[in-house]
Amino acid sequence: MAGRRVEVGDEEPLEWFWPPTAPVGYGGLPEWSDELVQRRPQMYGRRPTPWTMPTRVTRSETGWLVQYGTAVAQQADPPVEHGSDAALLADLERVEWWPMPVEEARQISMERLWTTTQAAAHDQHVLGSWLASTEPYDGRINELRERLGKPRLTKSAVSWDSHGDTGARMSLVDAEAWASAVRTARAGGEGWDVTGPKERDA
Repeated sequence: MAGRRVEVGDEEPLEWFWPPTAPVGYGGLPEWSDELVQRRPQMYGRRPTPWTMPTRVTRSETGWLVQYGTAVAQQADPPVEHGSDAALLADLERVEWWPMPVEEARQISMERLWTTTQAAAHDQHVLGSWLASTEPYDGRINELRERLGKPRLTKSAVSWDSHGDTGARMSLVDAEAWASAVRTARAGGEGWDVTGPKERDA
């Protein structure tokens, strides 16, 4: 699973969890993983999240057991058993985006990409996804920021390297992070939006 492993004892089953659905501190997750936010933690306080238990994937005797997360306004679906690695991998995208349908997550990501591209083209402000971003998105963005700071070949005014246009890749990660933030806001119920609990801004 493209998540984090929980360190468990010898007698405990191997477990991975999906960070966007995890409470702060679960499995050793930092409160803030975005490097820019970490530099000024006093400005942001504790990272808000409505999640109380993450989506987890645990090795079972017969394969893999998927246990869905819970949040303030989100109950878990019944656990799902996958009898093989291939079966889990085939279902992984749906598991990672639960309870949001994959197609809706893609649509929200596409709308976010359009919005940020339009804003960049006209030098306009757009609400940053980092306000509610989590791993694995923060880690990917931090890695891309590091690449932008290294010498590389340039073509026109675009930053290119062996992995393609770094700025474009950052936009794609931002779009996924935004869709994840929308999913989390829904899991928080009426008292939440993509930046966190609404009363925090009152």
